[in-house]
Amino acid sequence: MKSTYLPADILARYYKAKGVETLYVCATDEHGTPIQVEAEKAGMDPENFVLKYHELDKKLFRALDIEFDVFHRTHSPENEELTHMFLKALRENGYIYKKTVKQYYCENCKRYLPDRYVRGECPVCGAKDQYSDYCDSCGKTFEPGDLKNPRCTICGSMPVLKESEHFIFKLSAFADFLKEWIQNNEEFQPQVTNYVLNWIEEGLKDWDITREEDYWGFDMPFDDAITESGKRKKVYVWFDAPIGYIAATVKWCKDHNDNWERWWKDPETKIIHHIGKDIVYHHYLFWPAMLYGTKMNFNLPSAIPTRGFLTLHKKKFSKSRGIYIGVEEFLESFPADYARFYLTLITPYSIEDTDWNWEEFRDKINSELVDNLGNFIHRVLMLIYRYFDGKVPEPGEFNNLDKELLEKIKSSPQEIGSLMERYELKAALEKILDLARDGNRYLNAKEPWKLIKKDKRSAGTVLFVAVHLVKCLGILLWPFIPRSATRILELLNIERGKWDDAGKIDIKPGHVIREPVPLFKKVSDEQIRDKIMKISH
Repeated sequence: MKSTYLPADILARYYKAKGVETLYVCATDEHGTPIQVEAEKAGMDPENFVLKYHELDKKLFRALDIEFDVFHRTHSPENEELTHMFLKALRENGYIYKKTVKQYYCENCKRYLPDRYVRGECPVCGAKDQYSDYCDSCGKTFEPGDLKNPRCTICGSMPVLKESEHFIFKLSAFADFLKEWIQNNEEFQPQVTNYVLNWIEEGLKDWDITREEDYWGFDMPFDDAITESGKRKKVYVWFDAPIGYIAATVKWCKDHNDNWERWWKDPETKIIHHIGKDIVYHHYLFWPAMLYGTKMNFNLPSAIPTRGFLTLHKKKFSKSRGIYIGVEEFLESFPADYARFYLTLITPYSIEDTDWNWEEFRDKINSELVDNLGNFIHRVLMLIYRYFDGKVPEPGEFNNLDKELLEKIKSSPQEIGSLMERYELKAALEKILDLARDGNRYLNAKEPWKLIKKDKRSAGTVLFVAVHLVKCLGILLWPFIPRSATRILELLNIERGKWDDAGKIDIKPGHVIREPVPLFKKVSDEQIRDKIMKISH
């Protein structure tokens, strides 16, 4: 979530608040061997299995306020049609050819073994317990047969290699194009592009996009893909998975009477993929080559913000070992905004891994969300409610301290928006929290609660300035913690408006606010004690 869905949601909300026409699309990735394995374990056929988990994922995303415009499925008629269109276009353009390859076959199980049914040692870096097509350790992909010391994950026996005729995508033909495209895109992260360019320099291998007939996926559309049994060979999951981005757009456009091609072919459209570092190879090499190779004028990705993995108390997430955080379990104890807030604060725009630590979670929520942000907002609204009958006071003359804070309010949408557009979401949230700190310092310096009795007009000036900072915070926080931001603006009794409205000094004197209530609750030691103990055992 922290590398993909949450950053994408934050950015999509930001652009929508800016008034930019934005479409946030996603889909459950429903093909491939892992799905087959899990479906078999559950005693279900893959189609019903993926449908069940699509609905579950939809529910969990909604609970976390991940607000897709469309949450589609890769096992969909839209994706099948587009996948076949891509395959036919790429073959017609000379980028798909046939080749006899070696496939793992388990003589004990009497079946061909797709990638995830075989594990062994990576032929590139030597990492153990890797799948037969991809190494989690070094990120390299490789051909069936390259894996060292392979074993069948079903029965544990050593599989043999059998020959089979497959369709191959000529990725090597795109080396010069990909190199130039990557080098000329200033929005790509240097720490990612440096090793992608190294892969290109080492020489790109053509890509096997075929799997055997018992694989869970789309049929190959070619007549020469029919096997002796009369069935068709299948499309490898990583070919149709990225096409699912377009398929989701098609689905949304069908439902909204729109033209999907304007989203994917209009030169003015910007396409941003938020990914984890484990799928860099696919998004920087395979996917742009597929788009370009169709010669159908598809837009290439404008940016591919890439972030590292999330660990839990320095341990790799593992549900079987109890090292994980269930969404439903988390939401029984804390609001969704607490997860969104903490994950954003600990996740830099970097491929370095970040660690969820429950003690740090407690401290960040209590110090930043409660004591800093919540405290400032509550102080301002309570003073207005108590001493000015809940009405925004008429300001007097502004002194230098007032003007300084007003200027910060006015410049904040542009300053923070600039960070957002550079994908620096952590830095943007920290800037917003700095504004709240400025507000608390301003109140402490001005002490409007003391001014009330001797100079109510001056106290009113302070609160007039401060209430505009509250509004500013409510608008700027909406992409990050939408429920809390909505509550802030509800207490102010105003509409959210656009992003740039955060910098406007436009609340009229006499405007009536609602009765203030605390926005946030502190996280107690008791709330996290059991969670820490669960990880320790």
